[in-house]
This record gives sequence, C-alpha cells and structure tokens, in this order.
Amino acid sequence: MLTSHARILLSALLRDLPDRHHILTLHTGHPVSTSVVLHTGGWDIEHPPVVERLSTVLSTGRSGAVVLRSFTTRISHTLTDGTEVPVKVVRGWRAADHTLTPLDEAEMFDAHCTDAASGEPVPPERGVEFAPAPAVDLSAFHTP
Repeated sequence: MLTSHARILLSALLRDLPDRHHILTLHTGHPVSTSVVLHTGGWDIEHPPVVERLSTVLSTGRSGAVVLRSFTTRISHTLTDGTEVPVKVVRGWRAADHTLTPLDEAEMFDAHCTDAASGEPVPPERGVEFAPAPAVDLSAFHTP
C-alpha cells in the first residue's frame, strides 16, 4: 500500500505516458526496481517500498537517478521458444534538490551503453528505444 504522498508522486511521474506496463528503477547507491502496471482506477505495484523510497529521496532533497522502462505493444523480436519480446522505451531523470531533471535521448543512450566499471562502450540492448523524459510537475507532491 502506498502513502498518499507516494501516490501523488507516481501519478505525476506516469502522467501522459502512453504505455501501461513499466519497470521503475531507483539508483541511490544501489539500484532497486519495481513493476508498475496501470489499469482503470489505479496501479498494481510489485514492490511499493521502491516508490516510497523515491518519495523519501525527493522529499529530503537527496540525489539519485530514476529510470523508467515502458513496455510497448510493438514486438521487437521473437525468442526461439516463440515468446514475443516487446519494444521497451527507456526514459530517465536525475533526482536532486527536491526535483526530477529529465534526461534527453542521448543522455539515456550514454548511460545505458557505457560500462559503469570500465567506462567502455557496450552495445545497446536489442528492442530498446531511448526517449527523452518528460518534465515532471512535482508541485502537488511538495504541497504540504
């Protein structure tokens, strides 16, 4: 169960995105992720503490990164067992100073196609598209 504060945040983050199934990952030293599936009247959230943690990061002004992988209805490829793999759209934000700063397509590509340990380039994941993140209006989130 999400607090009302975390619900406001999740609503602001997912507002106007076209897809219904997302993987939300928060990086604050080590990554934590949760699946978020939108449906009429709300969401199904696999691990609500991930959203609560993001809420705490933004409330306290700490820094981190947010990555949202959205699964589209388009098929990227089919595995040998017949499983269809959807195209995933990846967007991201920097969290700092009580706000989310959107990353553009090139910044997301660089973040996902660079080995964190070596700094060397790695090939993009099959079926992934990088997209600019939309601005997120957090005014309702920051209203007491």
